[in-house]
Amino acid sequence: MINEVTSHLHPILVHFPIAFITLAVLKDFWSAFFKKVNFQAERGLWLWIFAALTAWLSVSSGPEEMARGNTTFLHIHDQLAILTSWLVTIVAAFRIYSTYFKKKELFKKLKFLYLIFSLASLILVLSVGYYGGKMVYTDGINVKVHNKLVNPPK
Repeated sequence: MINEVTSHLHPILVHFPIAFITLAVLKDFWSAFFKKVNFQAERGLWLWIFAALTAWLSVSSGPEEMARGNTTFLHIHDQLAILTSWLVTIVAAFRIYSTYFKKKELFKKLKFLYLIFSLASLILVLSVGYYGGKMVYTDGINVKVHNKLVNPPK
C-alpha cells in the first residue's frame, strides 16, 4: 500500500496547487471587484501559502526518470512548473510582506499588478497541467497496463 502511494505521489500532489491557486485567484478577483468585500492582503493569505508549498512539493516529486527520452513534453512541463512555483512564491511573499509589515497601502496601490501576477499564476498552473496530461494521455508516461509500463523509460 505504501509503495503504491509513493510511486504515485506526483499525480496525487499536483492537484493541490491547482486547487489552491484556482481558489486563491477566484477569491482575489471576487474581493477586488465587489465593493461589499474589502480587498485586503491578509484575506486569502493562507491559500497562497499552501499554493506555494504544494507547488514546490509537486515539482520535487515529478518522476523525471520515467519520462526522459519518451516524450517531447517533459521540458516545457518542467520549465512551466518551476516558473509557476516561483511566481506563486512571489505572490505569497508579497501577501506575507503586506500583511505582517503593515503595508496595506502598498497592497492597495499595486492591486492591479498583483491581480495580473495572480491571474498569470492560474494560467501557468493550468498550462503545466495541460502538458502533464499530454505526457500521460498522449505518450503514456508512467502508465501501466497489467502491471507493465506502456512506454518504459529509455
